[in-house]
Amino acid sequence: MHKKILFFLVLWGATFSLHASVSESVRIAVASNFLAPLKKMANEFTQQTGIPVYLSNGASGMLYAKIKRGAPYDLFFSADSRRPLLLEKEGLIEEGSRFTYVIGRLVAWSPDEAKVSADLSKLDPYNPALRYLAMANPKTAPYGVAAIAVLKHYGVYESLLAQKKIARGESVGKAYQYTVTGNAQIGLVAQSYVLNPKHPVKGQIFEIPSNIYPPLNQQAIIIKGKKTAEVVQFLRFFRSDYAQNKIRSLGYDLPLTQKDVQ
Repeated sequence: MHKKILFFLVLWGATFSLHASVSESVRIAVASNFLAPLKKMANEFTQQTGIPVYLSNGASGMLYAKIKRGAPYDLFFSADSRRPLLLEKEGLIEEGSRFTYVIGRLVAWSPDEAKVSADLSKLDPYNPALRYLAMANPKTAPYGVAAIAVLKHYGVYESLLAQKKIARGESVGKAYQYTVTGNAQIGLVAQSYVLNPKHPVKGQIFEIPSNIYPPLNQQAIIIKGKKTAEVVQFLRFFRSDYAQNKIRSLGYDLPLTQKDVQ
């Protein structure tokens, strides 16, 4: 009797493991700046298809390192083109899957313009009301590279650096958090953060001309061996006119063309 019970338990365990290994879901590593739009798209996709989507967010450099170590993701939505290109050269993506999904925009945001204006062309680095300007770390996030280019363009980078008034977060999302909590008086953040209808912001937004910082061409890839029917279905939904219009309304420019997933 005990042997029969043991047999059925082993059989049930093997069956459960088999189903768990072929789980019909989509697992995505996404750069922090694109978390809110992708979460919205993922929720609507799941409502329409019943296919769950699991998101992990962080700085692009950190997510790239996790993928290199074998983290169980199907898709990677980076904040730059560099990491997806590196993964492609390293043979870690599905051939031909790399594409630009959005072009990011950087803005300066001041929650309290009466104390510190977000207008970088008039920024006084010696203003005592300015304790910190928050930005992403350029070592881990492309929005940080763009932020440095912007500050240098307006001639304030060296002065802010000398006074230790620059607060770096590992991602642009951290830079936003420093600003929204009041620890920083100005944040150089993705435009999507200040246009999020679920989390409206107060204060002043300074639109930065996109020609003064390196293009924020954000690329996505399918990780090698992960081109499942569910992944292809999600990408088709993502590239639909409906989804693209939603993404545009949340503060991103769109590439002129996008390659179809076969």
